[in-house]
Amino acid sequence: MDWSKTKSIFIIVFLILNIFLMTMFIKKISAPEVLSATDNKQSPIEAYNISYPSDIKSTAKTALSESNIRAKTKKFTDDVKENLKKQEVNILTENTLYSTLDEPYPLGDKLAEKELKDKMNGFINEYVMDGDQYTFREFNEEEKTVSYNQTYEDKPLFHNANAEIVFDLNNENEIVSYKQTMVEDIQNFGEERSILPPFDALKILTDSNKVPSDSKVTEYEIGYSTNVFSDYQIVMAPTWHFTLVKGETKQDLSINAIDGTIIERKKTEKELLE
Repeated sequence: MDWSKTKSIFIIVFLILNIFLMTMFIKKISAPEVLSATDNKQSPIEAYNISYPSDIKSTAKTALSESNIRAKTKKFTDDVKENLKKQEVNILTENTLYSTLDEPYPLGDKLAEKELKDKMNGFINEYVMDGDQYTFREFNEEEKTVSYNQTYEDKPLFHNANAEIVFDLNNENEIVSYKQTMVEDIQNFGEERSILPPFDALKILTDSNKVPSDSKVTEYEIGYSTNVFSDYQIVMAPTWHFTLVKGETKQDLSINAIDGTIIERKKTEKELLE
């Protein structure tokens, strides 16, 4: 037997075998990637039939960054009474102003949101201290209240009991009183950081079963929500806020725009001024 020829044959066979095994190995480790790509072809948002504004995806292509902000709760004094006319003003606590109007202020029979906002703007400009620093949040027909959030650089401070106005209405849809809280000395806190695009934030909420199937996202916006609260200052984090509607049900969802933590709204925040 020609040993040199036999050795060459063995080398060729082993080479072919190695190539075959390498090919099988590559296919094996590649298979999960192909499967993953197939699984993710339809996002959970589409799978759950969630509709949303068309610009939410174009916003996702824009590089976004925000920083935390910090502020102090405003302490009201009796001096504010001098500038607020046609109302009786009381300081319930050093951080809460309560006003009762001398005469109820009519808003009209039908409180469609656009007309309501227009009439509320007229009232706020005439009756409310620093009213231009607040923006409309919601009209609660059942509780007969209209709520406003304080803003910073045109961004709302979401559901912050230390930075809002709650207007009380009577059965004739007239404003009869309101409670006001406020923060001051607002400034950026820490360095700017990249934030989640709104579409990615909506995906997280959907993956976490916070968004019911067949819902419609009617509004989304960036603002701030309280992250740390102390006697000395409030630290607020950038937050995406989504308003969703399904049938007759309206839902508000919030998520930390930096780390993707879902923000659960506490009952005490909602009821603190009531």
